[in-house]
Amino acid sequence: MKSRKRLGEILIKKGILTEQMLEKIVINQSKTNLRFGQYLIQQGIVNEKQILEILSEQLNVKKYHVHDFPLDFDLVRYIPVEFAQKNQVVPLRLKGNLLEVGTADPLEIKILDQIEKLTNLEVEPVLCSEMEINQLINSMYGVQSELGDIMESLEIEAKPEEEMEIQESVQITSLQDQAGEALVVRLTNSIFAQAVRSKASDIHISPRHNTVQLRYRIDGKLLEMPSPPKSVFLSVIARIKILANMDITVSRVPQDGRFTLKTENKEINVRVSSLPTIHGENIVLRLLDMSAGIYTLDSLGMDTEDMAKIESMCIKPYGMILSTGPTGSGKSTSLYAILNSINKPDINIVTLEDPVEYRVNDIRQVQLNTKAGMTFASGLRSILRQDPDVIMVGEIRDAETAAVSVQAAQTGHRVLSTVHTNDSAGVITRFIDMGIEPFLIASVLMVSFAQRLVRTVCPYCKESYRPSEKALAAFGITPQEAVNAGFQRGKGCTQCNNTGYKGRTGVFEVLVVDEMIQEMIVGQRPSPEITRAAVDAGKLKTLQRDAATKVIKGITTLEEAASAVMT
Repeated sequence: MKSRKRLGEILIKKGILTEQMLEKIVINQSKTNLRFGQYLIQQGIVNEKQILEILSEQLNVKKYHVHDFPLDFDLVRYIPVEFAQKNQVVPLRLKGNLLEVGTADPLEIKILDQIEKLTNLEVEPVLCSEMEINQLINSMYGVQSELGDIMESLEIEAKPEEEMEIQESVQITSLQDQAGEALVVRLTNSIFAQAVRSKASDIHISPRHNTVQLRYRIDGKLLEMPSPPKSVFLSVIARIKILANMDITVSRVPQDGRFTLKTENKEINVRVSSLPTIHGENIVLRLLDMSAGIYTLDSLGMDTEDMAKIESMCIKPYGMILSTGPTGSGKSTSLYAILNSINKPDINIVTLEDPVEYRVNDIRQVQLNTKAGMTFASGLRSILRQDPDVIMVGEIRDAETAAVSVQAAQTGHRVLSTVHTNDSAGVITRFIDMGIEPFLIASVLMVSFAQRLVRTVCPYCKESYRPSEKALAAFGITPQEAVNAGFQRGKGCTQCNNTGYKGRTGVFEVLVVDEMIQEMIVGQRPSPEITRAAVDAGKLKTLQRDAATKVIKGITTLEEAASAVMT
């Protein structure tokens, strides 16, 4: 009540409230589970920014800013996750004997006193917004912020590694029971929820000798998270395998499975892969957001010139459009962006995928089923009998699929697909290696574009910097270009998990197969020669050149671009 009165008194002095209004608000707020400040914001009496400004001014309390408080994960030992989550506080900085603690309500003196008793340190509040507090707790404590008292409540006896191996075969029933326990279910769900919230593409659960390593792949990089205890590792794995319809009695051979996860109004398709290691099963889960919106060509990071090249090819009645690059470079996303641009009621579009990564209205999407004998090649033959105008094949990985795809492109269909090659011209060599005649490639291939994904600089903690002249020269950025360049890098903050990067964008190399390129294909010229000729003719901007442009504009850093495109 004291905290509410003090904030209320401050608001009265500011002329925002009257005594009568305060008394009425206190009575009504006490009937809710909201703190006084939260209630005021909910009722529209004040906004959060006003409260923060007033409290900072009246109490002489500094406000939180990401630049002033870089994350220090060692500080979590001072304040347990349960206490931090319950009281909405987070340790920010330790200076000698003074611990600075982030809080949305510095008037809660009792909580600050509790922290002093808990830590044996002097405590000074730092004013944060509710959103900042939640982000800080999630960043500092990771999965544990979602677990609350789960870790403490789990009572599964840990056994020596040798004993676990010996008893593995006789504990199946017990393991299945444990996998269904409420606490194990909550722990597993918390791992999923944190991954979805962090926009992770993969979850890695890797056993060690005495511990378990939990990592999320965020923006293409693996980040280590606080992990579940080794004592519950088998139960968590069993839970995941049950969800994926995998055999929990088998742990010494690789397995694959899948299931659908619904969380936070999202539908996530989860592909599960298990691999036996010397310390137990290594589990990798690929998360595919089925409810994610489809990208458009201009949102991929493609410049206007390259986008115009692809759009001009999309309107042609037949031929092949191929996207190339390594696994995880965004090839399927780019193809869907193209499909989205041409998707109209008068066009019949059919896709063949493994798995279906995006769900799109008015497109016939087919899931591969190799166990039933439906491969890319056989499925493609069936699709041709469905009167398609446009066909999208998830991947051309063998000679049979390549041959059927070329045949489809020859017979009046637009065919979109992906191929694993390093650059756009490498597609030509790859098709020749798969037995496709050069003259057929030259006649059906309209455009091939290679791509990579690079992390973008975090907008919340970006700062200007100047790469070394040597590094710029090595990457092909001239001194003239560097003069007016807006080089940027991230310092690291809560928004980007202290990495300096948030989100990704594409780097592209678009090769249009015109008459000059066709002649070189028929002449079986090597792909490096084709690339050089296209660059010299001003018809091709390489991956490295496109990446350099994004570095100059401050979209990404030189280091990130170099790691993606330098060979």
